[in-house]
Amino acid sequence: MVRPTNLSMFLLPKAFLFHIMEKRRVICILVAKTARQEFFYLTGKHTRTELQEIRLREQFFCPSCQAPLLLKIGEINIPHFAHQTLSLCDNFSEPESSLHLQGKLLLYQFFQQLDFKVDLESYIPQIRQRADLLVSGQFAIEFQCSKIPVPQLNQRSEGYRRLNIQPIWIKGLKEPCCEEIGLIRLGTHEVEMRQGADQALFILLFHPLDNRFYYHSNLFYVSSNRWVGKTKSIRARNQIFPFAVPKPLTKEEFNVVLGIFRNVRQRYTRSQLYNENRIKSLYCRLCYELRLDMTNLPAFFGIPILGAECLKQPAVLWQLQAVAAWEKGVSVDTLIASGKLVLSNPAHASQAVALVSEYLAIYMTLKDGSSKDSSLLDIAYDNYCKNLRKLRK
Repeated sequence: MVRPTNLSMFLLPKAFLFHIMEKRRVICILVAKTARQEFFYLTGKHTRTELQEIRLREQFFCPSCQAPLLLKIGEINIPHFAHQTLSLCDNFSEPESSLHLQGKLLLYQFFQQLDFKVDLESYIPQIRQRADLLVSGQFAIEFQCSKIPVPQLNQRSEGYRRLNIQPIWIKGLKEPCCEEIGLIRLGTHEVEMRQGADQALFILLFHPLDNRFYYHSNLFYVSSNRWVGKTKSIRARNQIFPFAVPKPLTKEEFNVVLGIFRNVRQRYTRSQLYNENRIKSLYCRLCYELRLDMTNLPAFFGIPILGAECLKQPAVLWQLQAVAAWEKGVSVDTLIASGKLVLSNPAHASQAVALVSEYLAIYMTLKDGSSKDSSLLDIAYDNYCKNLRKLRK
């Protein structure tokens, strides 16, 4: 069995790689079987000249469908295998860019350097799926560089779980992220890539050009595809496995999150004030019912709470609705069952009940200024910490 380890000769200049990522889209494979049923890995041991000589004397076959493969050795793209003809196997393969190939090779090297048993492009016949990397037979690493339909992502994850294999999704990056606490735009498939058990969920990303991992952590839902979170990176040589888990926010960092939510609320309220038909504006109607100044709401409306993605509405809107219902003596369960709060998924009803109850507890502590020794920051941050403690249980 051939298991090459050195990748340096296939690490392309950045300018070339960016060009390839934008222009080249091919279905390609890095592992094949020889006529002797031995695995052959394209992970960098052989030079292009050596591969050209091997190609003359070897036949290669797909480990999944057993169809003949071509060994392609260009001057720009990373050497790879490809099916000679269209094959059913292609239905289970994603069109791969050089970014994807480069990332898989570097991740393969990362696990090898940590002395883990790692299989590249391991085909699992029971579920007819090929994992980008299979680590110790227990972890399926999916390095995702393109948009993937959420049902397909969930189907792949469920397939692994049926075999007691833990799926770990890593988003591929073409460019480095800005390391800060700020607004982050996330597609629905990226939200589904979140992972983590004993902390708030996070998204793991990998930038092959810099061989660096990034984290989007401490994610607070804003609206649609907008979240507030903390972005931080770690070099591959400093990373561990199981992967390092992001730290909770400090009180100072949480205050930055509060400030961003305050700005988001101000923009939202301005948009409602300029609404052509205020009578139909739910925001304006709620402010009228609660006798609130639409231009200057109390600071405890529109605050960040973990798990708010179970509701599809902006924080300021669902929190106003929660208080309006409470003032009328409507229970949280009845409010959720009424459908007045828009759930992201009907299955999230119990999560929504817990979320609204959490907020009302904060509201009742702050509304009369009864807790003179505690500020909004103190109380909201304490709630955030309590949520993290719940997740650890």
